[in-house]
Amino acid sequence: MMVPVLCRECGHSLEQENRFCPVCGAPREPVERQTYEGMEAFEQGEYDKALALFKAAAKKQALSAFALRDVAHAAFHLQDDALALDYYERALQVYKNLLDAHFNLGLIHLRRGHVNDAMFAFLETLELIHPLASGSYYLGLFHTAETLTLQCRLNLGMLFKEQGELEKALEQYKWVLEENPKNILALGNLGDALMTLERYEEAIKTYKKALKLLPESEERLNLQNDLGVSYFKKGEIENAIQEFKAVLKRDPDHVNAIYNLGQVYYHEGLTGRMKKDYEEFVKSSKDAASILFSLSKSMISVATDAERSRSQDDPSLIGNSPEMKKIHDLIKRAAASDATVLILGENGTGKELVARAIHQQSNRYDKPFVPIACSALSESLLESELFGHEKGSFTGALGQKLGKFEAADHGTVFLDEIGEISLSTQVKLLRVLQEREFERVGGTEPVQVDIRVIAATNRDLKQAIKAERFREDLYYRLNVIVIETPPLRKREGDLPLLIRYFIERQRAKRSTRFEGVSPEALRVMENYAWPGNVRELENVVERILTLNDDTQIRPEHLPEEMLGKRAGEPSEGRVSLGFLPGTSVLESVEREMIARVLKESDFNKKQAAVRLGISRPTLYQKIKKYGIEIP
Repeated sequence: MMVPVLCRECGHSLEQENRFCPVCGAPREPVERQTYEGMEAFEQGEYDKALALFKAAAKKQALSAFALRDVAHAAFHLQDDALALDYYERALQVYKNLLDAHFNLGLIHLRRGHVNDAMFAFLETLELIHPLASGSYYLGLFHTAETLTLQCRLNLGMLFKEQGELEKALEQYKWVLEENPKNILALGNLGDALMTLERYEEAIKTYKKALKLLPESEERLNLQNDLGVSYFKKGEIENAIQEFKAVLKRDPDHVNAIYNLGQVYYHEGLTGRMKKDYEEFVKSSKDAASILFSLSKSMISVATDAERSRSQDDPSLIGNSPEMKKIHDLIKRAAASDATVLILGENGTGKELVARAIHQQSNRYDKPFVPIACSALSESLLESELFGHEKGSFTGALGQKLGKFEAADHGTVFLDEIGEISLSTQVKLLRVLQEREFERVGGTEPVQVDIRVIAATNRDLKQAIKAERFREDLYYRLNVIVIETPPLRKREGDLPLLIRYFIERQRAKRSTRFEGVSPEALRVMENYAWPGNVRELENVVERILTLNDDTQIRPEHLPEEMLGKRAGEPSEGRVSLGFLPGTSVLESVEREMIARVLKESDFNKKQAAVRLGISRPTLYQKIKKYGIEIP
């Protein structure tokens, strides 16, 4: 009996005369013995064994896209992303329409935080989706064409949401729910996006619909807590309290419900109500005492929350890019210790704000935070400012003065532009870092302090050491925890969030019709280097809103230096974009991704095609389709 030949792409049976699959168009290809054995091992979850067998098959079929793809699949399930990426890209160079390769590339980029690359991969997957034979290797083991489409849409929704493009995220979630009205993940994410957009009534309806579908579970409690938050933000206080209490009756240790209920009690001045509700908890829960204690701590936390989170709301720290996520993670890690921190970065990147955030998230948050601009003072004045001075220590010293280090006792000292201080002052500072003691200028008695030191500079201190302008031993004392604040040009995806933030801030101060930025202006702004970083962006937005009357920031509103030699004329090498009439949101996003990768590859089409995971002919077709201008 002849064994049926299956398509290596979609799993459908092929007739003897089929050179290409009539379902998906993939070429017919002989299958090595090691490949069959590898598939069997893979389906048993023996991914190491599968990887070895697939590699052996790939050696024999060096130009087989399917053999290369099989190696990537095994590496992907072993979470060896580097190996998986390598083999997927090699496979796609041979045959560009490998559906599962594009999909898994999207998943790899998603878990690596590469938002744009993940978006492009899922868009390509949607373009390629074809019927899948159930149970066939590879995608047939996990998906039908329908479930794969839903998963791509959900992933795109989450990516749009992460970038702050909430309307586009809503479009994806609504598409999923049209196909599957009971998709809990889509309902939950749709509710979250609606709440962020302050469309609380719609968010409440969405959360309620999800709760009707969910059985008792932790996920259900989390959604019920989100429903309570929506009620609270809508001003329906009693409904909010009811939802939070319902969560706590099922899980007395639900941290978010405890905190949110504490917020309601605090903001609404319901201390007496808290005692009444405590009596109710006593009757219904053996954990009533711990709930009351947690609520009391929560109210204290809320009361201090405004001060402790001030820096989080500052524009320099707003962003969802991988770079900013890393900064927030480093802030949390640094705040958990008393180690010295050195913050490096260009002017305008928010070095002092990072220092304040570390202080406000540390155990010293309720103690002084004392910033010192080292470059603004001469050597003698700086020493007096840092260490203080005794009466008569120099002309004009009419009395004893406490220095910044003493003023910051039990708190944090922030030394801004530390690369500018003199070598003699560096020696004295080194002693403070080593011993936590010093003498005032003109004094002989040692003064001991309990301080945390955070320093910052925009200089290359290693070069300063080579030039003998900075002490090497001081550098290594400072170089315990290093945080590099990224320039705005490297914060991919953060620009729209920052622009929206600055527009909203200006709207609170003045009457303006501006609501956002046009796609064309945004792309011009994304191509600009922003030498002044976030500070420069804030000034540009304020100037545009002051001098113009419109609903959107447009290219003609931008400063001439962003547009090239003359206002209105694109500078050399700039990609001319804009949404094409009649294109969908997905096509517009794909066009933007292709244009951006082309520009980053200096318009080298071979390199761009490899980065995008498509063939050069496909790239040429898309350039022509979308009318992308190539210099």
